[in-house]
Amino acid sequence: MRAGELRHRAEIVELSPDLVPTVVGGAWVGVIAKEAADVAMPSGLRNPAKIDIRARFSSKITAGRYLRVGQRLLHITSVRDPLGNGAELRISADELIGQPAQLLPLSGGAVPCRVHLVHQAPWLDEEGVVTDYRTRAEVAVIEVGRPEEGDRLQINGHLYIVTGYARDTDDGVVRGLWLERES
Repeated sequence: MRAGELRHRAEIVELSPDLVPTVVGGAWVGVIAKEAADVAMPSGLRNPAKIDIRARFSSKITAGRYLRVGQRLLHITSVRDPLGNGAELRISADELIGQPAQLLPLSGGAVPCRVHLVHQAPWLDEEGVVTDYRTRAEVAVIEVGRPEEGDRLQINGHLYIVTGYARDTDDGVVRGLWLERES
């Protein structure tokens, strides 16, 4: 690995048990989007194209943590030492992409975040049957924690009220929310 390939400064971030992002260190990394001819368009906050990252060995870089590289937020999915000598790491990550927004919780100040918004998302009843179409958003847990009913999201100058949690969507990285536009 040549030193010139590691030209991006990254913060290594972990999410504490009480959902507070904590910077645990820093590293110089090389970030490369993996090439794939058949990568689908993003249908959520996670970009479907995996990101390949190289870095010098650090025990602080582990799967489940995050790398902040400028405005980019990368969730580390795997880490390996290809030579087995503790000199270099090859990292695969999911990039969390979305439009800029602000979470306005009922208590506390505004929190900048990214959001993926889907208008006319199918709303399922208890039996799994589509009964309505509503506005659904995905947010990164590391940026906003777990928003609750009554919190607001400001997206592109529009204000949305969080009306509920989209069940079965919180995987510890991304959380789905049902929204209603405030008039």
